[in-house]
Amino acid sequence: MKTLAMQRRLAAKVMNIGLNKVWFDPERLNEIKEAITKSDIESLIKEGAISKKPVSGCKRRAGKLRQKRKRLGRGRGIGKKKKIVKRKKENYMIKIRNLRSYLKALKRKGIISCAKERKLRRLAKAGIIKNKRDIEEKIKEL
Repeated sequence: MKTLAMQRRLAAKVMNIGLNKVWFDPERLNEIKEAITKSDIESLIKEGAISKKPVSGCKRRAGKLRQKRKRLGRGRGIGKKKKIVKRKKENYMIKIRNLRSYLKALKRKGIISCAKERKLRRLAKAGIIKNKRDIEEKIKEL
């Protein structure tokens, strides 16, 4: 007997739910077996051969509990703040390294002098220069 794994996966993707939440009508399994495209699955969903299993009570309450925890101020402790700070620092490091390597390349090519490179590095560190376009504009100004 052919398994309905592919049909289950397609139906889950079309309905935007998990694989375990897909329900097949036992009387129409032969039609479902023949469905091999997304459009076939969509038509079967409209006909009612494939549907979504109802949400159990426990999972329905989970969203409300999450909202309650947020309202009470949970999930805003030092651990959460550390994660945010770490992510911001990593983004800053990636950005500043790219800018500094670009400045180094410009200095090596002789487009800017050593003093200009130092000044531009300081501006990048201060956050005045945010990208390569800003560097080009500052070079024209200097």
